[in-house]
Amino acid sequence: MTTNSSSGTQAAPLSQAMPIPTSMSLRLKINLIFVVLTILVFSILIAVEMNATRKSVAEEMEASGRIASQLLGRLGSMHTSKNLPELVQFLRETGRVRAQEISLLSLDGELLYQSPPSVYKAGRNAPQWYSALIAPPESVRVIELSNARITMRTNPTRAILDGWDNLADILFAQSVLFIIADIVIFWLVSIWLAPLEKIERGLREIEQGAHHVRLPALQGKEAGQMGRTFNRMAQAVEDNIQVRQATAEAQARLATQREFTQLLYARIEQERAAIARELHDELGQSLTGIRSIAKSMLQHADVANSPIQRSAQMLFDTAGMMSDAMHRMIPRLRPIQLEGMGLVDAVRDLLTATQLKNPELKTELKVQGELPALNQECELHAYRIIQEAITNVVRHAKASRTHVCIEVKDQCLVLSIADDGQGAQSLQRVGHYGVLGMQERAASLNGKVVFQTATLGGCEVLVTLPLASSVNASHHESQV
Repeated sequence: MTTNSSSGTQAAPLSQAMPIPTSMSLRLKINLIFVVLTILVFSILIAVEMNATRKSVAEEMEASGRIASQLLGRLGSMHTSKNLPELVQFLRETGRVRAQEISLLSLDGELLYQSPPSVYKAGRNAPQWYSALIAPPESVRVIELSNARITMRTNPTRAILDGWDNLADILFAQSVLFIIADIVIFWLVSIWLAPLEKIERGLREIEQGAHHVRLPALQGKEAGQMGRTFNRMAQAVEDNIQVRQATAEAQARLATQREFTQLLYARIEQERAAIARELHDELGQSLTGIRSIAKSMLQHADVANSPIQRSAQMLFDTAGMMSDAMHRMIPRLRPIQLEGMGLVDAVRDLLTATQLKNPELKTELKVQGELPALNQECELHAYRIIQEAITNVVRHAKASRTHVCIEVKDQCLVLSIADDGQGAQSLQRVGHYGVLGMQERAASLNGKVVFQTATLGGCEVLVTLPLASSVNASHHESQV
């Protein structure tokens, strides 16, 4: 598992002071630490052992030199010149004294005796570097006799060789022990880090997009907790992605539906305008022709005071009523007022016409502030919403008063249609889609419609239409 030792702002100073290669795996780092500790322990062990050997050799040289000096000094003082051969014979019979090179010289410099070479570990010596570190300073003792001189020089080579052999044995045993320990540690580290490697693989799979990945139950307290945390994290990531996907899909559907609604209402208004033109041009001319024919018949001498006169009069009156009904229908199909007067004047005209048809209903219009220039689509939807709300008041609210307020607030066109009727329950009618139409018109401009209790006691329809959205929507529809 690759770890980054320099992650996090708090660890930055430590990383700068002690740079650690970030490409090393955690297993390699642990193994390197153990190897370094092993080398450090070996170094300390060698240093301790060599220091103990140095002290031991020095003490041995001092002790052996002191004993040999005392012994040979006493023996030499006991011999006279005539007994000098006996002293030589004694030294030869005594043989080699450990750690000492003994020589006997006459007064004229003749060598009478020299210590024989050591047979202990003959032919072997400690490494020169080791001997240089362990050997104490050379010590020379001279015993003056009446007719000779005994010289004793320290020779620590055998004692140093013993120390070297002991160190080699210790190093061999410790090496075997540390090798076994290393193998065990490496094996344990592999077992301990196996859960981390599984977590790493899981993270890599999630990074590659496999958000369904889950870890099995991991051994160990910490690893188990990390595995459970990883699974919770993965589940949260997957849920979050699913929510985002669902939200994106819902927003896409909403945008598509809003665009479809805009196009639908645009097409409806186009069809209404076309129908209004057909009614005005075709049916209006036909009705005018019928009335003209009926009037001509009434003015004809043969028709006057005849049975046909009554039929001609009925034809003339019926054509007139149809023409009046058609002219009342055309403004509902196509609000001509918007084209010349704007939203406020069109709504004022709508309220005036509504009050004339319904004398028992008092209408009021209030415009707060000065309205900016609105695009055609915004004006049309706002007018249709107010028209539908007034229609609901007339048909269902049983109200005696209605109040319409138009204002611009927070970059939005705000419409309020309130009455003193029987309240919002009048909106709950099966098979009537006026409320849904108002909501769809507002939603097509990213607006909203809220129904609430009015201060007059009845129902208030509060409409909010963002002006920027209306402009964008209008521009988009013009491109379509």
